[in-house]
Amino acid sequence: MQTQIDNPVKTAAAILKKALAEKRAALTEFEVYEIFDAFRLPTPMRSLLPHGGFDRDAMHNIMESFPGGKVVVKVISSKTLHKTEAGGVKVCAKDKIVDTLKNMHQLFPEAESFMVCEFVEHAVFSLGQELMLGARQDRAFGPVLTLGVGGTDAENITSRIKPGNTPAILPVESRHSPEDLKAFLNSAWIWKYVAGNVRGGKKLAQDEEMLKWLDAFTQLLAAFSDDGREGVAIEEMEVNPLAVSNGRLVALDGVLRLRAPAPKRRVPPTARGVQSLLRPATVAIAGVSEKKMNMGRIILGNVLKAGFPREKLYILKDFKGEIDGVKCFAKPADFPHMVDMFVVCVPSKEVPEVLRGAGHSGKVRGVVLISGGMGEKEGSESVKDEVLKIIVDGKKKNPDFSLSGGNSLGIVSNPSKVNTLFIPVEKMPPPLGDPAPFAKTALLSQSGAFIISVVSRMPHLKPVYSVSVGNQMDVTVVDYVEQAACDRELDAIFIYIEGLKDGDGLRLIAAVEKAVAAGKEMLVYKAGRTPTGQKAVMGHTASIAGDYVVMQSALKRAGACVADTLEEFDDMAQLMSCYAGAKPSKGSVFAMSNAGFESAAMADKIVPRGPIAAPAPDAAFGAKVHAALKEYGLDSIVDVHNPLDVTPMASDAAILKITQTALEWEEADAMVLSLIPLTPVMKTLEAEGLNDSVAAKLSALAAKHSKPLVFCVAAGKLYDAYCDVAARSGIPVFRSSDRAVAALSKFMSLRKRAA
Repeated sequence: MQTQIDNPVKTAAAILKKALAEKRAALTEFEVYEIFDAFRLPTPMRSLLPHGGFDRDAMHNIMESFPGGKVVVKVISSKTLHKTEAGGVKVCAKDKIVDTLKNMHQLFPEAESFMVCEFVEHAVFSLGQELMLGARQDRAFGPVLTLGVGGTDAENITSRIKPGNTPAILPVESRHSPEDLKAFLNSAWIWKYVAGNVRGGKKLAQDEEMLKWLDAFTQLLAAFSDDGREGVAIEEMEVNPLAVSNGRLVALDGVLRLRAPAPKRRVPPTARGVQSLLRPATVAIAGVSEKKMNMGRIILGNVLKAGFPREKLYILKDFKGEIDGVKCFAKPADFPHMVDMFVVCVPSKEVPEVLRGAGHSGKVRGVVLISGGMGEKEGSESVKDEVLKIIVDGKKKNPDFSLSGGNSLGIVSNPSKVNTLFIPVEKMPPPLGDPAPFAKTALLSQSGAFIISVVSRMPHLKPVYSVSVGNQMDVTVVDYVEQAACDRELDAIFIYIEGLKDGDGLRLIAAVEKAVAAGKEMLVYKAGRTPTGQKAVMGHTASIAGDYVVMQSALKRAGACVADTLEEFDDMAQLMSCYAGAKPSKGSVFAMSNAGFESAAMADKIVPRGPIAAPAPDAAFGAKVHAALKEYGLDSIVDVHNPLDVTPMASDAAILKITQTALEWEEADAMVLSLIPLTPVMKTLEAEGLNDSVAAKLSALAAKHSKPLVFCVAAGKLYDAYCDVAARSGIPVFRSSDRAVAALSKFMSLRKRAA
């Protein structure tokens, strides 16, 4: 029942605009099929019936045109999109059609009409026979395609399948070539069953069958988007199930929600505006008290202690004289030079006036708004609206006028020797100074508390930039990521993000791809993962492909490491700051411990067909390890295995000798060393002289052989100093072998994927 139509988009536009004019939020299934027909996509034979008046002779004549002995009866109702769950879908014999229609009429007295469809033969409970193809508009990522398991229980099935296997997700506008649709299809776990690419599998349909659907959905999303070209936008669209029948992919349901276009309004700040905040040459502060140690005074002191030149530092204050040797100026227009970073920490009610003066002066590029109460608190919406207008007006005077915040904790810039965090230095030494031997990193976070939490736990980081973005009123996390991606000084970029602004998802993907291509490590933690604001009237697409799932999938495809937990973020930050640029692409590891339980635990974590492998020692390597064991009198009690248990009898010298031998082994491109430090034959306490310990000498070994070496010390606080010796030298230290192996597995799987 397909129509040969030359302009399918024009046909779709007529159907969608008619529905929008009727103030409907969704099409009927019959209308959705009409759009699919226009794109020459397989749909079932069907007939639309009026509500009531089911004449048996007329129905008999209609039934004769349908193939087979059964048909499917469906309710057509704008109030019932989930027809199956509501009982609005019935399979019946042809000779029972009138009775079935009458029963459905009683169940849905307000239905607009009913539809009779051919019964499409397919295997319902076989993987690959029922798919779900979905699409939706995402404010951050634009149009998004989803391909996963279909059927009435699609959402439940998906939730029980191993994460990463389903669904496949593609932000359409992130494609670089026509081949990307093919790559997307190949990435879909469920398609392997359709294509017969599983053990014992049989090809059910050709790739071209699905590519036709993907291409049509892509055209529809592009044509009916928020750019307003067609005057109507497709909000969500779903076919579930898309059934495999005789080599074709046939739509057995169709849902489409529409709305008026909602154009994206955000205009990103200029690169110069963001750079002025990352590398300021001049700094001004508003909110400094000359009488007491308030927030502004703390920031002033921190900037001076960081080593920023006093002559390039100004205070906005109607005060004659100086505060801590820094000149005061009554108005931003009075500043002697253009100010790159203007730190504002005045009460929220004073913020508009201060910002208005900065914007009108034309002498301020970047603002760091520490003050809160800009819309995040109930009742402060009017202040936020006023500030947003001031930002727009300020850009008219100076296009580089940019605001980071509000509710920012501040920014630390090592190149500029600036520390505007309002944390007293006695509470946390600022992350200033040379990070060597660690990688040069940028820590970009929407949450200021996240920054100080990470830095206090990992004081070795000393990022080139530590940026607390706050509530993204103007400059967003992604704006900073774009600049960091181009920064040749950086080896790694660590990101904490809660929400994305209009279009920022696509920009984030592009920035990550650019950074990864330049050899940078990219680590992201996304908070706020629970799906909110999803419409119950839609199918499973919104819940299965929610904001976090889309972002996670897109970032992984771009080459970023996405941390699942805060602990994993810390673990990956350790590895990336120690081994940025390392390329252990084989994914093979040698593991060693002086405790049997640790060796067994590590073996349990290195599972067959997992992200890393523990190859069995070959003859040559085994002989070298045996010789080392013999040298230290361990050969009679230790057999050579991987993982290797050297027993508590192994001394520092023995462990270092075997470690060196393992790092020389070409079959393994990384190593995990997990030690229980309570043994009397090892130096693990300060009183025993830690300079000669294993912990002190691992860094030199790892650097010599250019292989990641992960150190684990499974013991209590008494051995913190022992751990610190290794950590300060550039070795990632864990207190659990489970976490050590899991982190190394994720780190190495990124390399295998890139290779």
